Amino acid sequence: MHYIAGRKGESEMQEWTEDRCNLDIDIIALPGWSDATSKISLLMGDETQRPDIIWWWNMEADYTKWVDAGLLMDVSPYMKKYTNMVDYYNSVDPGVMFYASGDNGIYRIPGDVAEPACETLWIRKDWLDNLGLAVPTTLDELDELKEIHGKQVEDYQKYLEEYNK
Repeated sequence: MHYIAGRKGESEMQEWTEDRCNLDIDIIALPGWSDATSKISLLMGDETQRPDIIWWWNMEADYTKWVDAGLLMDVSPYMKKYTNMVDYYNSVDPGVMFYASGDNGIYRIPGDVAEPACETLWIRKDWLDNLGLAVPTTLDELDELKEIHGKQVEDYQKYLEEYNK
């Protein structure tokens, strides 16, 4: 199974899923945000590299072309047979499945990443503490923090290496 998203390398979740579901997952890590759409389009155009699962957004025109070309599978029979997903989404927002379905089936599953944490700026408290800074509470303070960050963190690469240990 080819899956576009996530980080490179094996993870515990990937290993657990492979073992439990008898799958071989090959994660294709995307390049920077600006190139990701192009990479997905190229992969979808190559029958030998076409991913089984894509987790991405902002490709409405491409998505419609893929449905029309028969490149995507209608998952509605599986959703009805194996999950209560449609009932769940209808209980949250009756209109959400409208955006996931087409005239002849459901070719994408709505994501559940609408939690505030997914659309939020995160600033590490230990980083602020190391710089002797308070948590910003206004946009002006956040802008000031951006300036301080650029000036006070002399060796940012070293900091990132420490963070990623």
